[in-house]
Amino acid sequence: MDTNTAISIKNVSKYYKLYNEPKDRLKEALSLSKKIYHKKFYAIENLNLEIKKGEIIGIVGRNGSGKSTLLKLITKVLVPNQGSIKVNGKISALLELGSGFNPAFTGRQNIFFYGTILGFTKEEMEEKIDDILAFADIGEFIDQPLKTYSSGMKSRLGFAVAVHIDPEILILDEVLSVGDIFFKRKSYAKMQEFFESGKTIIYVSHSANEVNRLCTRAVFLHNGKILLDGKPKTVTKYYEKYLFAKKENQASVIQEIETLNLEKDEVSETSVPTQNKFSVSPTSQSKTITKDTKTDDRPKPFFIPDLISQNRTEYDNTYLDIYDLWIETLEGKKVNVLVTNEKYRYCYKLRFKADFNDVDYGMQIITEKGMLLSGCKNEKSLNVKKNEIIQVYWEFNCLMHEGIYYINTAVNHPANGSREYINRIIDAVMFKVQPIDNNCNGLVYLQQTSPIITSLNSNNANTHMENK
Repeated sequence: MDTNTAISIKNVSKYYKLYNEPKDRLKEALSLSKKIYHKKFYAIENLNLEIKKGEIIGIVGRNGSGKSTLLKLITKVLVPNQGSIKVNGKISALLELGSGFNPAFTGRQNIFFYGTILGFTKEEMEEKIDDILAFADIGEFIDQPLKTYSSGMKSRLGFAVAVHIDPEILILDEVLSVGDIFFKRKSYAKMQEFFESGKTIIYVSHSANEVNRLCTRAVFLHNGKILLDGKPKTVTKYYEKYLFAKKENQASVIQEIETLNLEKDEVSETSVPTQNKFSVSPTSQSKTITKDTKTDDRPKPFFIPDLISQNRTEYDNTYLDIYDLWIETLEGKKVNVLVTNEKYRYCYKLRFKADFNDVDYGMQIITEKGMLLSGCKNEKSLNVKKNEIIQVYWEFNCLMHEGIYYINTAVNHPANGSREYINRIIDAVMFKVQPIDNNCNGLVYLQQTSPIITSLNSNNANTHMENK
């Protein structure tokens, strides 16, 4: 393994023996003819992966794809049945916070105990303990037995130790934040330091947006094998395409990825420049969008049929059906991949099954993690009749930056001294916002103007305005 490689994984497989009945395990062990009574389940199969020093590699895949198994193999929690794994550097892994602690030891004793497990000497841990204690911030409990700690306190201590041992390789199974709002903010700030420090990082996440934002490379893991390895945006686009595809269409998505891999191999062998050749058109599922560089180089909104919420939850349609929900442009074109700072309409239809007075119609736009960005309802309550069909639409300006978002839909009326839902759908519609180059970042686009810059030096009192 060359000195520029942090982790080298070659032909690694990890399987488990599955028996139809418990007695088959004993029969196999006692069999003189070495008869096999088990079948092998491969969590990881013949996997090859090389990670360079300083790379931030994101790993995506559905639950059960082998992500956690791969991390445990790298950290030597598990031993491979076949192949080899070589690691060049000290590893810290945020897999199960506090899993290396002894409940009979005090928090302080566990810091040294945990550090020893991670390969650090007592002297090295003594240099770090003040920073660890300050970050964990559990006060006098640090000298109490761990068995007296709450689960949150254990997690805080585990997180503090893991992020303060200055590892060369950091492994994150999702970004974990624990404790109160102040500790959560401190945790995210510390994680940001790692991402900007030049360390080698393996980051497992279900969020394509986070992988695109944080990682320099990504891997799509599927059934214990690497399905795609490449630029984050390419990998996550195919991951999402597979994730949101109907079950009967998933095989064709995998075939498309395999074809892409073959084409990449051919280009690599013939040294043909790959610029733009394998970028995935965001409209490849529906149609191809071309840009007119002479008139408008902004991305265009479009529609992906399989971009459907998997967590759609309806309250109760006994008295009201909410159906036919969609987003469209102001020209009436159905879309679910939007562009920042453009106006759209959110539409749905209602079929009432009873008479109601003072009905309110509402909608909310929320982030992937459930944070409410904005909610709205009609200004004046309305009366409706049984069997009445109503169409509602909301016009909104898409001020969100790149990411996945959801819309909740609700209809309520006065009952029992308050307003109650007649029906509500959580995650009714899912949509995506495309990245654009507007020199801004964050969660929402506030339409900031270019800055007015004025020199306050009396000898050079000029005003400079940046050109848009």
